[in-house]
Amino acid sequence: MFQDRKDIENRQTGRRLAVMSAVLLLPLSLSTLRAADVTSLLQDAKMSANQLKLDAVQMESYTRSKMNWQSHSSQISRIKEHIDRAGEIVSKLEDARGSVEQWHQASIDRITPVLKELASNTESIINHLNKAPNHLMNPTYKEYLASNAELASELSKLVGDAVDYDTTKTKIQSLQEKLGKLE
Repeated sequence: MFQDRKDIENRQTGRRLAVMSAVLLLPLSLSTLRAADVTSLLQDAKMSANQLKLDAVQMESYTRSKMNWQSHSSQISRIKEHIDRAGEIVSKLEDARGSVEQWHQASIDRITPVLKELASNTESIINHLNKAPNHLMNPTYKEYLASNAELASELSKLVGDAVDYDTTKTKIQSLQEKLGKLE
Protein backbone atom coordinates (compact mmCIF):
# COMPACT_ATOMS: atom_id res chain seq x y z
CA MET A 1 0.00 0.00 0.00
CA PHE A 2 2.85 2.37 0.84
CA GLN A 3 4.41 1.71 -2.60
CA ASP A 4 1.07 2.47 -4.35
CA ARG A 5 0.78 5.77 -2.54
CA LYS A 6 4.37 6.68 -3.43
CA ASP A 7 3.68 5.83 -7.11
CA ILE A 8 0.59 8.07 -7.08
CA GLU A 9 2.55 10.95 -5.53
CA ASN A 10 5.34 10.53 -8.10
CA ARG A 11 2.84 10.61 -10.98
CA GLN A 12 1.15 13.71 -9.54
CA THR A 13 4.50 15.42 -9.10
CA GLY A 14 5.44 14.48 -12.67
CA ARG A 15 2.17 15.91 -13.97
CA ARG A 16 2.66 19.13 -12.02
CA LEU A 17 6.15 19.52 -13.45
CA ALA A 18 4.86 18.86 -16.95
CA VAL A 19 2.09 21.45 -16.54
CA MET A 20 4.51 24.01 -15.04
CA SER A 21 6.99 23.41 -17.86
CA ALA A 22 4.26 23.82 -20.45
CA VAL A 23 3.07 27.05 -18.83
CA LEU A 24 6.61 28.42 -18.66
CA LEU A 25 7.41 27.45 -22.25
CA LEU A 26 4.09 28.65 -23.70
CA PRO A 27 5.21 32.28 -24.22
CA LEU A 28 8.36 31.02 -25.95
CA SER A 29 6.28 28.75 -28.17
CA LEU A 30 3.87 31.57 -29.02
CA SER A 31 6.80 33.85 -29.81
CA THR A 32 8.31 31.20 -32.08
CA LEU A 33 4.90 30.64 -33.68
CA ARG A 34 4.45 34.39 -34.24
CA ALA A 35 7.93 34.61 -35.78
CA ALA A 36 7.08 31.72 -38.09
CA ASP A 37 3.79 33.41 -39.01
CA VAL A 38 5.57 36.68 -39.77
CA THR A 39 8.19 34.85 -41.81
CA SER A 40 5.45 33.20 -43.84
CA LEU A 41 3.61 36.50 -44.30
CA LEU A 42 6.81 38.20 -45.43
CA GLN A 43 7.40 35.40 -47.96
CA ASP A 44 3.85 35.91 -49.27
CA ALA A 45 4.41 39.67 -49.40
CA LYS A 46 7.63 39.14 -51.33
CA MET A 47 5.88 37.07 -54.00
CA SER A 48 3.07 39.61 -54.25
CA ALA A 49 5.45 42.60 -54.38
CA ASN A 50 7.59 40.96 -57.06
CA GLN A 51 4.55 40.31 -59.26
CA LEU A 52 3.32 43.83 -58.59
CA LYS A 53 6.68 45.21 -59.68
CA LEU A 54 6.64 43.20 -62.91
CA ASP A 55 3.11 44.33 -63.76
CA ALA A 56 3.77 48.00 -62.91
CA VAL A 57 6.97 48.06 -64.98
CA GLN A 58 5.14 46.40 -67.85
CA MET A 59 2.33 48.95 -67.66
CA GLU A 60 4.81 51.82 -67.61
CA SER A 61 6.27 50.39 -70.84
CA TYR A 62 2.86 50.89 -72.46
CA THR A 63 3.68 54.61 -72.62
CA ARG A 64 6.24 53.78 -75.29
CA SER A 65 3.84 51.81 -77.44
CA LYS A 66 0.42 52.09 -79.03
CA MET A 67 -1.46 49.99 -76.48
CA ASN A 68 -5.19 50.72 -76.33
CA TRP A 69 -7.04 51.85 -73.22
CA GLN A 70 -8.45 48.33 -72.70
CA SER A 71 -4.90 46.98 -72.30
CA HIS A 72 -4.17 49.72 -69.77
CA SER A 73 -7.39 48.97 -67.95
CA SER A 74 -6.68 45.25 -67.81
CA GLN A 75 -3.15 45.82 -66.53
CA ILE A 76 -4.18 48.33 -63.84
CA SER A 77 -6.82 45.84 -62.67
CA ARG A 78 -4.08 43.23 -62.16
CA ILE A 79 -1.97 45.80 -60.31
CA LYS A 80 -4.90 46.71 -58.07
CA GLU A 81 -5.43 43.03 -57.25
CA HIS A 82 -1.76 42.72 -56.22
CA ILE A 83 -2.03 45.86 -54.10
CA ASP A 84 -5.17 44.52 -52.43
CA ARG A 85 -3.39 41.22 -51.70
CA ALA A 86 -0.36 43.05 -50.33
CA GLY A 87 -2.69 45.18 -48.20
CA GLU A 88 -4.24 42.04 -46.71
CA ILE A 89 -0.79 40.72 -45.86
CA VAL A 90 0.31 44.02 -44.31
CA SER A 91 -2.91 44.06 -42.28
CA LYS A 92 -2.03 40.62 -40.89
CA LEU A 93 1.50 41.83 -40.14
CA GLU A 94 0.03 44.84 -38.31
CA ASP A 95 -2.19 42.47 -36.28
CA ALA A 96 0.89 40.51 -35.18
CA ARG A 97 2.88 43.70 -34.54
CA GLY A 98 2.70 43.67 -30.75
CA SER A 99 4.18 40.20 -30.44
CA VAL A 100 6.98 40.26 -33.01
CA GLU A 101 10.58 41.30 -32.85
CA GLN A 102 11.51 44.95 -33.11
CA TRP A 103 13.10 44.52 -36.53
CA HIS A 104 9.84 42.99 -37.82
CA GLN A 105 8.05 46.10 -36.58
CA ALA A 106 10.61 48.30 -38.35
CA SER A 107 10.05 46.37 -41.59
CA ILE A 108 6.30 46.83 -41.28
CA ASP A 109 6.85 50.54 -40.67
CA ARG A 110 8.91 50.84 -43.86
CA ILE A 111 6.64 48.75 -46.07
CA THR A 112 3.27 50.26 -45.07
CA PRO A 113 3.72 53.87 -46.30
CA VAL A 114 5.14 52.73 -49.65
CA LEU A 115 2.18 50.41 -50.15
CA LYS A 116 -0.26 53.20 -49.21
CA GLU A 117 1.36 55.61 -51.66
CA LEU A 118 1.29 52.94 -54.36
CA ALA A 119 -2.42 52.32 -53.69
CA SER A 120 -3.17 56.04 -53.86
CA ASN A 121 -1.24 56.42 -57.09
CA THR A 122 -3.02 53.41 -58.57
CA GLU A 123 -6.38 55.00 -57.72
CA SER A 124 -5.25 58.11 -59.62
CA ILE A 125 -4.43 55.97 -62.65
CA ILE A 126 -7.83 54.29 -62.47
CA ASN A 127 -9.56 57.68 -62.16
CA HIS A 128 -7.65 58.97 -65.20
CA LEU A 129 -8.62 55.91 -67.25
CA ASN A 130 -12.27 56.28 -66.21
CA LYS A 131 -12.38 60.02 -67.07
CA ALA A 132 -10.20 60.10 -70.18
CA PRO A 133 -9.52 56.60 -71.53
CA ASN A 134 -8.19 57.92 -74.84
CA HIS A 135 -5.62 60.28 -73.29
CA LEU A 136 -2.96 57.68 -72.66
CA MET A 137 -0.09 59.91 -73.74
CA ASN A 138 -1.01 62.67 -71.30
CA PRO A 139 2.17 63.72 -69.40
CA THR A 140 0.44 63.48 -65.99
CA TYR A 141 -0.78 59.97 -66.77
CA LYS A 142 2.70 58.96 -67.87
CA GLU A 143 4.08 60.34 -64.60
CA TYR A 144 1.58 58.24 -62.63
CA LEU A 145 2.72 55.12 -64.49
CA ALA A 146 6.42 55.93 -63.97
CA SER A 147 5.77 56.62 -60.28
CA ASN A 148 3.88 53.35 -59.91
CA ALA A 149 6.78 51.42 -61.45
CA GLU A 150 9.24 53.15 -59.09
CA LEU A 151 7.08 52.58 -56.02
CA ALA A 152 6.46 48.94 -56.91
CA SER A 153 10.21 48.44 -57.37
CA GLU A 154 10.87 50.10 -54.01
CA LEU A 155 8.24 47.95 -52.30
CA SER A 156 9.68 44.81 -53.86
CA LYS A 157 13.15 45.73 -52.62
CA LEU A 158 11.95 46.57 -49.10
CA VAL A 159 10.05 43.30 -48.75
CA GLY A 160 12.89 41.31 -50.33
CA ASP A 161 15.37 42.88 -47.90
CA ALA A 162 13.09 42.03 -44.96
CA VAL A 163 12.87 38.40 -46.11
CA ASP A 164 16.64 38.20 -46.61
CA TYR A 165 17.25 39.68 -43.16
CA ASP A 166 14.74 37.26 -41.61
CA THR A 167 16.43 34.29 -43.31
CA THR A 168 19.88 35.43 -42.18
CA LYS A 169 18.77 36.19 -38.62
CA THR A 170 17.09 32.78 -38.34
CA LYS A 171 20.24 31.08 -39.58
CA ILE A 172 22.40 33.00 -37.10
CA GLN A 173 20.08 32.08 -34.22
CA SER A 174 20.19 28.44 -35.27
CA LEU A 175 23.98 28.48 -35.36
CA GLN A 176 24.12 30.18 -31.97
CA GLU A 177 21.91 27.44 -30.53
CA LYS A 178 24.18 24.79 -32.02
CA LEU A 179 27.25 26.48 -30.57
CA GLY A 180 25.54 26.81 -27.21
CA LYS A 181 24.96 23.05 -27.17
CA LEU A 182 28.65 22.46 -27.81
CA GLU A 183 29.76 24.41 -24.74
